[in-house]
Amino acid sequence: MARVGETLIGKARLVAIMVLGGLVLVIMVQAEAVLTTGEAVNRSMRYDIAMSGLNGKLDAVNALERAARYAASGSAEDARGARLFYNILLSRVDTWSAGAFGAFVEASPERIALLQRVRVDVDRLGPLYARIEDREALDEIRLVLSDAAQALMHLGGQAMTANLEEAAEIRKTLRERQEFQNALVMVLIVFGAVLLAMMSFQARRLRLAREFAERSARKFEQVAQRDPLTQLANRLAFDGALDMAILDRSAGRLAVYAIDLDGFKAVNDMLGHAAGDSLLVSVARRLEEIVSGWGADGLVSRLGGDEFTVLTRVTGGDGQAAARAQELIDGLRTAHGLEYGNIVVDVTIGFALVDADTIDGDAVVQNADLALSHAKTSGKGRAQAYDASMREDATRRQVIEAGFSCALSKGEILPHYQPQVEMATGRIVGFEALARWRHAELGWVPPGEFVRIAEASGRIVEIGEHILRTACRDICLLPQEVPVAVNLSVAQLAHSDLPDRVAAILEETGLSPERLKLEVTESMVMSDSTRALATLRRLKDLGVWIALDDFGTGYSALSYLRDFAWDELKVDRSFVQTLESDAQSLLIIRSIVELARRLSISVTVEGVETPSQCALLRRAGCRIAQGFYYGHGVPASELPAQLQRSFSRVPLLEKPDAWGKGA
Repeated sequence: MARVGETLIGKARLVAIMVLGGLVLVIMVQAEAVLTTGEAVNRSMRYDIAMSGLNGKLDAVNALERAARYAASGSAEDARGARLFYNILLSRVDTWSAGAFGAFVEASPERIALLQRVRVDVDRLGPLYARIEDREALDEIRLVLSDAAQALMHLGGQAMTANLEEAAEIRKTLRERQEFQNALVMVLIVFGAVLLAMMSFQARRLRLAREFAERSARKFEQVAQRDPLTQLANRLAFDGALDMAILDRSAGRLAVYAIDLDGFKAVNDMLGHAAGDSLLVSVARRLEEIVSGWGADGLVSRLGGDEFTVLTRVTGGDGQAAARAQELIDGLRTAHGLEYGNIVVDVTIGFALVDADTIDGDAVVQNADLALSHAKTSGKGRAQAYDASMREDATRRQVIEAGFSCALSKGEILPHYQPQVEMATGRIVGFEALARWRHAELGWVPPGEFVRIAEASGRIVEIGEHILRTACRDICLLPQEVPVAVNLSVAQLAHSDLPDRVAAILEETGLSPERLKLEVTESMVMSDSTRALATLRRLKDLGVWIALDDFGTGYSALSYLRDFAWDELKVDRSFVQTLESDAQSLLIIRSIVELARRLSISVTVEGVETPSQCALLRRAGCRIAQGFYYGHGVPASELPAQLQRSFSRVPLLEKPDAWGKGA
């Protein structure tokens, strides 16, 4: 029995030792888990680098604003304020080299270089602030501060991203530890009530830490998904809400509205960016008010600049979607009462409905943007629904825009020449160069289409100069000294070096200046009359002819006939088309011809297509005309034959009357 007792005691002792060993092992594992969890909690509670980055951005913006305030007032108090905020910014840049933010900067060569550049720029402002009363010094200060603010915003944004990543890591660590600790609790229940109490206490501590970390994470997420100016949802939040809404097959169809303010740049330019920001905030509140009246499922967001989006559900299909778009236009068109005064802005809206089989939110946004672009092209201050043809148009536009360089290098864009004819004799007295493009894939592209795209993409100056050079070279090769007319674009006329470029082309091609006529429209001159007329005078000094195209339409400002010595007026085709149905059109043409005769300006009538139109125009006193009745635009290779047929019928008039001066 004693031996049995000893055996039982030995076994009990062995079990006790094993239990004790297990307890020690559990305690060691538990201790390690506590330390790891505590470290994660401490990381979540410490002062984060995002706040430091935010303060840096604010210091840079405040310094820039104080400098701007001094620039506006010139007061000594504002000068002291500007220096004070510069010193604050200088101190902030110095502190960024130490502590947690310094470690963050040192982790990236790019951030090191960026902060070093900012430090150098800010340090060299000291002497400039000493003489801030000097306008040049003040301008330099504002320029450097603007660059520094952008750089600090970049650093601050990276810091925010780093904090978000760290928050995600903390949540992951705490979640994993929580699961492990729950397992330990179950083990400790077997060991005894003491261990259970200990683990319960630890679990409570972990729960509090997790809640704190989740609150911190929600705070970071809110900052990351809100527009800082308007407090609307930003692009990230909008994309997430759209994706979730597409998955939710609730009643009604989703509608996405892309909204753009018309004339917002003018508000910024005339009243300042502060007024522009106030207007954006007012628009945001107005949008929220309108959309909230549609139900609780609407979302208003700002994507940037003056671009807003609205996400909502409609149960009435296309009709209701269009009605809501008009409601947005009407609501935003009402004057915005700001401290800068009452500001009225129009908006242009493109909207798209989400089909039942749609799963790609980005495609829906693109559809709304395409509709917005189409609305802007058709006329601002309106709403446009998306249809599939717009995507085809956009694809075609991309093909056309991408093909400009190749077309110019291969000579696919070339002038065709339409004759200008003396109506009494049928003799050709000149040609107008018309841009034509035979695309390798699309075939003939209408000039009204590719010229508009070239203007929007900034390629029109290059294309216009190419047409001008080619036309001068082609006409110079003709056997008779027949002149050529070439249209100028708005962008070409806006370049102050246009006369120098024209002179260089004339010298390069060998064409005499009197054989070149440059045509401009009234709207081109109206856009900046002083500058435009000055450029035209320099062109006229070269010896080229200047014609006012589409005369009688648009503004028809007669003051331009007084302010500039035009060589020719071109009567718009719209008057010719209604000659036989509208007696007033004939009276207007007669008046233009008589006015031009008294001012010694020649007249060319465009768009003549029938013999009866020709007869009426001749009786009205017109001498020179062009249009399909006399011929379509043809390549340069066909011009000698046209001229031969023309001059075989009638002798060539003496120059300089080749343009029909005086009629």
